[in-house]
Amino acid sequence: PNRTRITVAGNRIIFPGEVATPTASLELVKLLINSILSRPKARFCSFDIANFYLGTPMERPKYVKIKLDDIPQEFIDEYNLLDYAHNEWVFFEVIKGCYGLPQSGKLANDLLRKRLNSAGYHEATTTPGLWRHKWRPIQFCLLVDDFGIEYVGEKHALHLKSTLQEHYDITEDWEGKKFAGIDLEWNYASTHKAHS
Repeated sequence: PNRTRITVAGNRIIFPGEVATPTASLELVKLLINSILSRPKARFCSFDIANFYLGTPMERPKYVKIKLDDIPQEFIDEYNLLDYAHNEWVFFEVIKGCYGLPQSGKLANDLLRKRLNSAGYHEATTTPGLWRHKWRPIQFCLLVDDFGIEYVGEKHALHLKSTLQEHYDITEDWEGKKFAGIDLEWNYASTHKAHS
């Protein structure tokens, strides 16, 4: 029930490379919603990758030190940290993405892109954050680790789901009740009937 996470003080790290990642805008989210409303048989769902930054391999490790007094005793005991303490500090090697590291988002996004590309998904050339499959009737807005998905035929959304689940734990909202901070209520029958 209780969860503890370490956050690295990214404000003290100078990372020499690029750390920005393209993401969908609120305007793009609204355009996707309009597309769903006007496209016959289109539906909306959303997926969210859990712990997106965590677990992404880093190109090179980082090192942090934590004062022994700042570590809960149960952690010290469970991981035998006294054996690793030096002058009241414990040193850690960070080998996977971690909150607070400037490059974590970029590394996680690059790996996600590679995995999506290998499954036939690609980002639109001129629209950051808009993704499509090379032949499936599916497109989605990607906001960091949140997918707002327009699809025609559930099997196409299930393909994206299985692609993501090969590598990530995800949560699913097949009713599409909320995305990008927008509460959504869909009435496909009346909308598509009115536009047919």
